[in-house]
Amino acid sequence: MKWMKILALALALSTFAIAQDNCSQKLDVLEKSLPQGSAQIRLTIAEARASAAAVQALKEKDPKDPRIASKEESCQIYTQIIEAQIAAQKSRNSLAENRKKQLAVRDSIRRIQEKIGEVRSGRASNLEEDLQAERAKLAQTNSAMDSAMTAAAEREALQAELAKAREDSLNKLLQEERAKAEARQNEAKNKLNELQSKLIQVTEDARGIILSMSDILFDVDKASLKADLKTSLARVAGILTVYQELNVSVEGHTDNTGSEEHNLKLSEQRAKNVLDFLVEQGIDAGRLTSKGFGMSKPVADNATKEGRQKNRRVDLVIKDKVL
Repeated sequence: MKWMKILALALALSTFAIAQDNCSQKLDVLEKSLPQGSAQIRLTIAEARASAAAVQALKEKDPKDPRIASKEESCQIYTQIIEAQIAAQKSRNSLAENRKKQLAVRDSIRRIQEKIGEVRSGRASNLEEDLQAERAKLAQTNSAMDSAMTAAAEREALQAELAKAREDSLNKLLQEERAKAEARQNEAKNKLNELQSKLIQVTEDARGIILSMSDILFDVDKASLKADLKTSLARVAGILTVYQELNVSVEGHTDNTGSEEHNLKLSEQRAKNVLDFLVEQGIDAGRLTSKGFGMSKPVADNATKEGRQKNRRVDLVIKDKVL
């Protein structure tokens, strides 16, 4: 069964690579066909290439990353937008060329009219004929300009429609992924609530799920982890193993007893030791960060014994990577 999963993953990666190559090839073809005045289109192509590169980076890091689906759709929509931009730019260029022709014809008519006013001979009839011919050319040029302007307006409308469709599609996918992420995080919180005790508090705020662990779970004035804390962290690691999309920031805190330098160092080491223990339990270090804040972020009044005890803590801030 294991080799079948590996084969399936290899096939998925192969399919993705082909899709990425096709996307890049399509962008190469479009870039070679750019008309004059395509600076804005080049920016769109650069944005499309960046999007394709972002998908590839996500795929290489984690083929199951939920953000991949929303980004993979971007290339096709980008190419449609670029094609519409190219068509619109060609129409604008054609319109500019027609304007030049229109000005040239008008100048020719003006010169012929000047000659008619000057000539009072049999040649005047020939000049009248020339004038009528130039007026016919002007009418033809005006008609071409009207058609070009209509085509340009239609293409620009299509371009705007495609851009809106892309935005709507990406917003929809983003909302769906956020809903899935929120559901995952809520499920994880329900499991983490089972760790709630006098020594471990489970709360939630804008940063994510917060597991606040009392310093009683550490040796006095030391960073080493006690057995009870290791047991709780092992259970946390088990939950994190199930919910691979959750990332964790480990934050160390102290009260204001002692020097600022000593407290900062102690908080950093405690946070680092918690992170290292989670790694030992099989959690990918790329999902974890640690930082010590010393006495800088109290949650209670350091003037009381109870307040100082609450401030001596290590927090696990757990949040889905999509949120």
